[in-house]
Formats: sequence, structure tokens, C-alpha cells
Amino acid sequence: MKSMLHSVGFSMLLLAGTCALCQQTQPTQQKNSQQPPASPSRYGQTIFSRGFDNPGAAGNAATSQTAKTPDKPAPALATDAERTALAYSSYDFDVHLEPTQHRLSVRAHLTAKNGSDKPLDRIALQLSSALSWYSIHVDGSAMKFATESVESDIDHTGQLTEAVVQLAKPLAPGATVALDVIYSGAVRSSAERLLRLGAPANIAASSEWDRIGTDFTALRGFGNVIWFPVSTAPVLLGQRSEMFDSIGKWKLRQSNARVTMHVLVEYLDEEPSIAFLNGYVVQPDGSLTAAKTPSQSGPTETANSAPGPVAGVFSKNILQVASFTLPPTTLGFSPLSFFVMYANREQTSGLEIYSRVGNEPAAPTYEQIAQNNRPLVEQWLGAKLKRPVVLVDLPESDDLPFEERNILFLPLQANAPSDSVGPVLTHMLSHAYFISPRPWMDEGVAQFMTLLWIEQRAGRATAIGQMESRRAALALAEPADPGIDSGQSLIDAWSDIYYRDKAADVLWMLRDIAGDTPFAQGLQSYNPANDREASYLQRLLQKASGKDLEWFFDDWVYRDRGLPDLHIASAYRRPILTKNSAARNYLVSVDVQNDSYCSAEVPVTVESGLTSQTKRLLVPSHTRAALRMLLDSEPDRVLVNDGSVPEVRTSHHEEIVHSADQAVR
Repeated sequence: MKSMLHSVGFSMLLLAGTCALCQQTQPTQQKNSQQPPASPSRYGQTIFSRGFDNPGAAGNAATSQTAKTPDKPAPALATDAERTALAYSSYDFDVHLEPTQHRLSVRAHLTAKNGSDKPLDRIALQLSSALSWYSIHVDGSAMKFATESVESDIDHTGQLTEAVVQLAKPLAPGATVALDVIYSGAVRSSAERLLRLGAPANIAASSEWDRIGTDFTALRGFGNVIWFPVSTAPVLLGQRSEMFDSIGKWKLRQSNARVTMHVLVEYLDEEPSIAFLNGYVVQPDGSLTAAKTPSQSGPTETANSAPGPVAGVFSKNILQVASFTLPPTTLGFSPLSFFVMYANREQTSGLEIYSRVGNEPAAPTYEQIAQNNRPLVEQWLGAKLKRPVVLVDLPESDDLPFEERNILFLPLQANAPSDSVGPVLTHMLSHAYFISPRPWMDEGVAQFMTLLWIEQRAGRATAIGQMESRRAALALAEPADPGIDSGQSLIDAWSDIYYRDKAADVLWMLRDIAGDTPFAQGLQSYNPANDREASYLQRLLQKASGKDLEWFFDDWVYRDRGLPDLHIASAYRRPILTKNSAARNYLVSVDVQNDSYCSAEVPVTVESGLTSQTKRLLVPSHTRAALRMLLDSEPDRVLVNDGSVPEVRTSHHEEIVHSADQAVR
């Protein structure tokens, strides 16, 4: 179930993590300096010309240029500091797809900023190894560049093609540069990076389904296919969490960038009917569907579509062109994905399903399950639907799902079991009812709602068991010494173990502390437009519950204090005679020690053979806290924490309740 909820789509990669690491080879220079085309016009004919691949035009120009200027040694491989110095604030793409050739040609206008504290003498730009650089302009000037292959599993081929450009003058810290680049290549299915790790071929194929094809084009972006220019340090799978941290850091760093896209797709027989660009649903001719998610970022919801230079080149009887336009949108916490396909669309209230041809009978199953799960979601998140849930059918029945915003790509199956689809659709419905610009809230609320679905179906203990199944990974990810290492606060988290799993734990604890009704009121009153500072959710929940939550948000949200480390220091009972009879009551005293930097409020339960009583106890960091309870029968044991609060070691503590006389002795 969990694999269906992870947007990176790498759940099965962990199965290969125990294999031997692939050996990193030294990069080799593949191509020396090249000369860009003569005209850098905005919608230039060159990129869409059939002569684009002809080495004569571009290649001869490069040869002519080098004849006038003596060749210089190619730049050395860029340093990681240079690779990570650039941050992009805008992307403007003109994309041309030739599906029959599996081919992509792109002209991109980019704005990049030197985010480092040192001037840059050169910049490094990277693409998938399946793509080749054609030209690079910097601030309007054509630049010579050298390309090299770099081993990196950030792309499904396991390699990047890196272009290193020597700048005419250093780029100062904080300064920006305008880039105009052209590149192209054929993108086919590749499971190379997983096969190198020893992953079984069938598992590798089910994970690596990105490709350009006549029936389906899928480029999932950063972490799967680097189809657009990036500047990032190379990483390899198997190096602990470095790969996934790299993806998360990139998405967090680029989240405020603006993206515009104009796509032309060649076709012979069946016209592509839909595109999913950067997580938005785009109809042909540039019209956006009712998903309307770009309006969250401020652009218009429709845009005029220009057929571009290609339309007049070919006879429509032989070759036709479909056009899609994505107006300016905010990139968000997204890998910048790109999908084009033909699909049959079916729409019901709050749900859009795009089925592949012949698989339309699967849609009603998902419609019914979504309808059954809607009351639970509305109970906690309110009855106002913010956007529809979009389900997109993947071509192969074993393709692993991929999630972006309110869109879930998965193989649709007729008569799919509700126990497996139910939590997935609950997760997606949460994205339809609750939207936040903060990843820890956007993903955390969806994960929290999945836990509530489990609780509704199988009970609280089962839901907590699901949470505890991820605790070992969270404990390993937390800093070894929170007093020295700041770790990852949820506000700035880049790792999914934090913004997804720990976030769900935090929301579950807030629910227990605030109470079900106040917590639901706080979520329902949340407005992303008003979330301008980190304390916004805290204020909403304090208002709804009447409780001071500053201590909790300070230790669990605003900072990473690690996890609590609790143990029962003592548990004693003392008999007390009632005023009106000889019957005995028992006063139970429980002391709990917290040896961590993180405060915690945990349930404390005292049990006897006849009854039990539970109260909550706040145990500040590096402190012992005491709780007193009165029972009407002799208690025999005390339980501290039921697993609902994650801890460094165990989240369950049990101790026999001793007589107070034993304490005196």
C-alpha cells in the first residue's frame, strides 16, 4: 500500500539496496566545443526542422568556428560546488515530440542565480545521457562548451550529459544569468541504474517505465528522467539516503520557480488527447481542464495555442501536430514531470479517470471506492472539494504508481480490491480536499488520513502498528546528537521520511493532544492563502482546542529535536480508605524519565484485574514527570506510551506497580 503513495516512484529500489554498489567510473570527454545555430529567435525554425539531426549544418558551423580560433583544452570536470551553485527561478520550454522516433527536441529559456557565496567562472548544465546539447546562449551571447559523461543515478540511464560553459565574466554571488539552450535526443525505456545494482529485471522494468512512444510518453522529471537542464551533484543509488535526499533538496530549492511550456506532438493516426504537465491536466490547444490547479499559482486558466513553425511544414494527410500549452505556473514541490497520451476520459463528482483504450470497465470500481471513502475525508477536512482527484491508467499492469499533486498514475484494474485501493484513494482525496504549499502539511495530512482509514477499518492498534513499521527508518534518519546536529525541521524538510512519515506522526499526536473535534476544526479552517508564516497551523489548533501548543510545535515542527527517549522510573501504589466504608481505593504514583532533547505528551494507563484508567502526561526534555491516579481496585501494571508517540528505541513501556512499602524498604 505504501509504495502507491510515494511520489518519487522508487519504492521497489529499496529491494536492490542490499546489492553490491555499482562502481563509479571516471567521466570521459565525449564531445568538444560546439557552435550554436545562427538564429536564437524565440520560436526559431531550427529546432523543429527535419534537418535538426543533420550534422552538416551544426557540425560544419562548429568546425568553421574552431578553424578561426585555436582549440583550447576542454574545461576539467566541474566541481560539486559549481554544480550546486545555480538555482533556477524560471523555465520556459518549447518542446517538440516525435513519438515514432522516441525523440524529444527542446528549446528552453532559463533564468539561473548564483546561490553560492563565491563568484562562478563557469557553469555546469546537465541532461539525461539520452539527450545531447546543441547550443547554449548566455545573456544572449553564443557560448562554446565542452560535454562530458557523469555517472549519476538521478537519471534512469545512470548517466548525465554535462555541458561546462566558461563564462565571459564571473557570475557574482546572488547575480542572475539568462540561458537559452537547445538540445534533443531519443528517450527509450531504461532500467540501467537498477540492473547495475542487481535488481531483478521484472522489478526494474516495473519501476522504470519512463519513455517516449506513440501510445504513451512519460518523463517523470528529476529523479527519473532529466529531460530539462539541471545543475546538481551526481549521486548513486545504494549510498544510504543520498539519492532520495538529493531529490528532496532539489524540489525544495526549486519550488518557487515559474514554469511555462508549449508542446507540439507529431502523430499519424490517433491524436494525443491529454497531457499532464508539471502535475497539471492540459487539454489540446492549451485549454486547461476543470482541475484548475494552476489558478493556485495565479496564471490564467486558458492560453492561446500557437501551432508553431511545424504546422506549415508537413501535409496533414501525412503528418499532423497536436499542441498543448501550460501557462505560467509555480513549479512547487515537484520533479517537473511530463506526460502525453491518448486516453478515454470519464468524470464523476470530484473524480476524473483517464483509461487506456480497452480498459474502460475498470473505472467504475474506483468511482465506487472513492464514493465510499468520501465521508471519512469530509468528516476531518470539510465538505468543500478544492480540486478533483485525477487517476491516469498506466500501460502495463505491473507498473509502479506515481503521484504528483492531485494526479495519481497507476494501472487501473477492474474489480480491484477495496482493501488495497481504499487507502490509496483516501490519500488522493485528501489532496483534493486539503491543499497546502508546505510539503509536510500537504503530504502529512494525506498520510494521516490514510492512517484514519486503517483505524476505521481495523482499529487504532492496527493504525499505530502501521506507524510503528516506519519508526526504525525514522530513528535512523534523526540526528545522533540533536544538541549539536540541527537535523531537518518539518518546516524545511526535504526527505520523505520527514515530510511524509514523521509529519503523519506529528499530526496524529496533535489529534490526541487537541482532541478529535478541535483538530478537525483546525484542519477545516486552514486556508493556504493565509499560510504566510510557520505558526499559522499552530494558531488555528490553539484557537480550536484552547490549549497552548507552543512547546509541541517548537520541538516537533519548527526544530528537529530528535525523538523522545522515555522510561518508567518508578510505579507505586498506596491503599487509601474511603470515608464511608472500609473499601479500599488505591493511589498510584508513576514517574517517567525523558533522556532526550524532545518533549513528549504520552498516554499513561494503569491497569488492575477489574479496570483501567488512562491519563496523558507531558514529559519535558531531560526531565522526570510524575502522574497520580486513583483506582478503586488494586493495580498491577502501568503502561506508558501506546506507540502513538515515536521514540528513539521502543514506543511501549510496561512496569509492574509495586507497593509503596517496597519503596520505603
